[in-house]
Amino acid sequence: MYKNYAQLGRALHDQTQQMKNSDRPDIWGRPQWRGNIMRISLTTILMSCCLLHVGAKTYGQDVSIQEKSVSLRKVFSEINKQTGYSYVWAATTIDPDTKVNLTVKKESLGNALGKLLDDLDLDFEIKGKIIVVHEKSQQTQRSITNQLMTVKGFIVDYNNRPLQGATIRVKGVPKGTVTDQHGHFEINGVSLNSFLDITMVGFAPLTIAAKSDLGTITLRALDEQLQEVNITVNTGYQKISKERAAGSIAQVTAKDMEGRLQPNLLDRIDGLLPGLNLVRNTSSPQNSKNNLGIEVRGRSTINAQAAPLIVVDGMPFEGDLTAINPNDIASITVLKDASAASIYGVRSSNGVIVIATKIGSAGKTKIDYSNTLSFRGLPSRSYLNQMSSAELVNFQKEMFNYRSGDYAVIDPRKAMNDVYRILYDRKGGVISEEEMEKRLDVYRNRDRFSQMDKFLNTTRFDQQHNLAISGGSDRYTYHYSLNYTQPGDYNKGRATNKELGFSLKNNFKFTDWFSLRANVLGKNQNREGDIGFNFYDNYMGGKASYYLLENEDGSPAQWYSSKSQFEIDRLNALGLEDETYIPLNHVAAIHEKFYNKYLNLNFAANFKIIKGLDFDMSYQSERTEGYNGTLNRKNAQSVVGMVNDATQIGKDGAIKRNIPQGGQFAEQRNDVNSYTLRGQFNYQNNIQGKHEIVAIAGAERRQINNRYTNIYKYGYDENSLVYKGINEELFGIQIQNTQALFNSYTISKKETGFKDLVDRFVSFYANGSYTYDRKLTLSGSIRMDQSNLFGTNIKNQYKPLWSIGALYHLPRIDWEPLDRWSVRATYGVNGNVPKDNGPYLISRVNNNLNYFNGEMQAYIDSPPNPLLRWERTKVFNVGFDFSLFKDRLTATLDIYNKKTSDLLGNTPLDPTLGWDMVLLNYADMQNSGIELGLNGKMIQRENFSWTSTVNFSYNKNKITNLYVEQNTPYYYYYAPQNRVGIPMGSLYSIDYAGLNDKGRPLARKADGSLVETTQKLTVDDLIYEGTTVPPYTVSFRNGFKYKDLTLSFMFIFNGGHVMRGVHPEFLSKYAELNYNNNFDKLWLNYWKNPGDESNPDIAPAFVSAASGNISDIFNAAHKFVQKADYIKLRDISLSYNLPAQWIAPTKLSYVRLTGQVLNAWRWVANKDNLDPEVWAGYSTVTSPSRGIQAPIIYNLGVSVGF
Repeated sequence: MYKNYAQLGRALHDQTQQMKNSDRPDIWGRPQWRGNIMRISLTTILMSCCLLHVGAKTYGQDVSIQEKSVSLRKVFSEINKQTGYSYVWAATTIDPDTKVNLTVKKESLGNALGKLLDDLDLDFEIKGKIIVVHEKSQQTQRSITNQLMTVKGFIVDYNNRPLQGATIRVKGVPKGTVTDQHGHFEINGVSLNSFLDITMVGFAPLTIAAKSDLGTITLRALDEQLQEVNITVNTGYQKISKERAAGSIAQVTAKDMEGRLQPNLLDRIDGLLPGLNLVRNTSSPQNSKNNLGIEVRGRSTINAQAAPLIVVDGMPFEGDLTAINPNDIASITVLKDASAASIYGVRSSNGVIVIATKIGSAGKTKIDYSNTLSFRGLPSRSYLNQMSSAELVNFQKEMFNYRSGDYAVIDPRKAMNDVYRILYDRKGGVISEEEMEKRLDVYRNRDRFSQMDKFLNTTRFDQQHNLAISGGSDRYTYHYSLNYTQPGDYNKGRATNKELGFSLKNNFKFTDWFSLRANVLGKNQNREGDIGFNFYDNYMGGKASYYLLENEDGSPAQWYSSKSQFEIDRLNALGLEDETYIPLNHVAAIHEKFYNKYLNLNFAANFKIIKGLDFDMSYQSERTEGYNGTLNRKNAQSVVGMVNDATQIGKDGAIKRNIPQGGQFAEQRNDVNSYTLRGQFNYQNNIQGKHEIVAIAGAERRQINNRYTNIYKYGYDENSLVYKGINEELFGIQIQNTQALFNSYTISKKETGFKDLVDRFVSFYANGSYTYDRKLTLSGSIRMDQSNLFGTNIKNQYKPLWSIGALYHLPRIDWEPLDRWSVRATYGVNGNVPKDNGPYLISRVNNNLNYFNGEMQAYIDSPPNPLLRWERTKVFNVGFDFSLFKDRLTATLDIYNKKTSDLLGNTPLDPTLGWDMVLLNYADMQNSGIELGLNGKMIQRENFSWTSTVNFSYNKNKITNLYVEQNTPYYYYYAPQNRVGIPMGSLYSIDYAGLNDKGRPLARKADGSLVETTQKLTVDDLIYEGTTVPPYTVSFRNGFKYKDLTLSFMFIFNGGHVMRGVHPEFLSKYAELNYNNNFDKLWLNYWKNPGDESNPDIAPAFVSAASGNISDIFNAAHKFVQKADYIKLRDISLSYNLPAQWIAPTKLSYVRLTGQVLNAWRWVANKDNLDPEVWAGYSTVTSPSRGIQAPIIYNLGVSVGF
């Protein structure tokens, strides 16, 4: 040991003198010795610390050298160039000019030095960044021979999983072994002071000092090494090094999603990728024409498809994302700018999400199993802020006293709210005041929700099982997985939900020039059960809370809808259907069956033609079979009511049923069949290590066939499976003299028949890049699409979509914290497909007969448009990537500008042409923004680490050209707007000036005058509030690891947008039946007496009749618009990996336990505590709903490997 100190001291002294004697200036004109002295001082400190610690020493460098008959000095100079390691001779007898031979290719530094020095009777030690070369001591070797020991240890990977097949060799001695299936190894007869070389394919080599008990040794995967890291991104068409990717690309891997147990793929990546946002509120304008609820860099269309393109294993994906098992994901890459996404042509304008699933690897078969249990309680009813039964009864009494009908003219056939029936009995003198209050008290003290425990699960329980088997050889690898999910339900015994997914991935390497990939992906979803009464929906709202499910005596309660008991008895006496409705007896009256089957076959063959050139032939076939069947049995309330309402009774008492008796059966089918055929040449060549060329060129044919079928049958018998016919000439015709309450009935046609849509594409594309000296990369792409969705005019055909890009790795500067930095810039054109229109005339059959002649009729849905073309988005992106503090902090910054033209919008035409409005390419939109991704390794210790990630996105959207026909104030404030000069989904409001002395709302015009009706307002009098779409999104994720314990949590923030808050509805005369539901407590605070108008929070007075011109002043008031910013603790998880030595006696390779909590905490900026992710007030100004707050979810998971 002391000898090592002495040798190190001499080496440092010699190297210091050499550096101080160097006076050659660096590229900045400064003497090099100053920087060298700084570096050697830092090296001295670091090495001194290392010598005080007895532990593993890692040589994480690979070298490639091919030299014959050259000096030993030259070889070490080459090692210095490739690795940065300095070298010293620790003995004067070493001749640096000795001729040597060495051939190594991408071998570890330790192995290369061993091959070089063994034949020279020399040995080496690595101290920090210095290689110390010394002679082998024969005397020492002989003395140590008598001091032998047995070395034992466990070898695991970063996830604490034992590694089988790792090779352990004693340096300089032909002695070694490999680890067993538990990662255990043992070597007998090892000399003291020996070193062990540990290697394994895919992991960084490790050299450590030998001792009898080495404990647990962790190998790092190659992609974790600092200077050999080569991250690749998958664009679907090719895999390219991130160092050569000029485009804006974000990627997450399976490792990034560890600890996340959500069964939904999108939930697992929430917050992990800058620029990708999940839109959870289904009523948000962001979700219009976006079936996925995902947005990449804002919205680039108004009327075309808004969802990004999904690509799975290199092919466009038309199935449901739930078909993809999150546990099978290897990586998810988001292509955001034109350079990255334009290769996908007319479907790339909204961004592209590329999903790569796991593949097998050579080696022993691995089995991984995981189980997740999920628990969630019932959502909080207090969030709904609904009136109690007592408050509701008193409120109804107040409304009745303002105005009620004449008791004498009440129609006995119509049902009436129970409270109103009591009030009318008092008004008609049937009961006394005392009796009225006594009866009302019964309803005041009733609470249906207290009965729900008998019919609802207080905790919803979900479970998921995943099984994966993988392995293979150098010629064949496989990865098979099976996923079983059983979603729970709040309704006890309501339905059976089952989901079964599978994936079969096979890779064959038949020869060195021919390989084949064969994948099968599938999922079956099934749900079946009785849905005649939804207890959960009635728990969260529904009918007034004083309507019970069970009467006080335990008998099932009867509810009334539109017909009174008098009318029900009258119909029964006529021999018609019994419309008695008892909710508890109605559960089985409606039965639903749903299934969705998805199957994906994906094949690809690769042919290597010559060195650097190969050819891929790929084919994918997808089939989705969706089915939803609803059986309304003959006793279902909707069925018996429809049959009775359409029945006519002649003067002779003859009954004519225009709708046949029996059940009614509705069936919807949605089948999607698609195929993609692609041929592609791939070329890659590295010339003299300086010039790298990568290019692809290919052609693709694609077809998507959507077939929708909708049938509705009357008089259906579920036993014989037959139905009865109906006179279709009655559809849409008002049938007179029926038994309906208003003595007439119209049968609406519910069977819409079928719709068949075929989209065809033929495409040609090319993409290439040139890299000089791994510093400068120039790239470009072009794609030409032809489709039956485009116009037939030759001017709109053969228009390419293209992109260009450049990436430059900037030279190092004299600033110690900076490791590396680079700049990127791209420009290109993306496209989007018009799906709802086409170049041909589109007609649609009307469900109802023509009123005048009773014939079937159709109308023109869209006129022929030979000029129709795809929407074009021009994207400019500049990006910066840098690393600081030896990769402790890495950052990616992107600034972009997207200009979309040829958007589809409604344009007025000359009415004499047959249409006064048609959808044409003419509207324009712009999106600009900034994205920042920060990744920090805050603390890195042997047993403790802290990592932190921040993703920030800002998107500014503005419509620059759009025709909007409706320009009166109402069409500005009634819902979020798309208008020129403002972002999509913007909100306008009325300048509310309070109430007058009669409780009527007042509006303030721009000139300060007050008006009582919106008819006196102009657009200039309205207030522009801002956008309802959040321009700012931020996620903040932290991970802490202590030994085998990992804690992580993530906050998300959305802000900069507005929302129209909950407010009481303008009170006016309601029919008695309309007060059958629960109401928000805000309704209780309204103007009653003069002087109440001084309260700024009070609602207008009750009025017998009020038009929208009056009520909208209050409903669309500026006072109700609030900030929609929110922060949520999206998830927090805790994982524990059982130590390898604990499970070594078993056949398990790892065991991981995970707990996760979702929706644990939130902060909102609005004063009403509304959750913007569930609030349902985007689409209307009148009484928006609070929505249902997401409950806290607890997930427990266990993962094991064999």
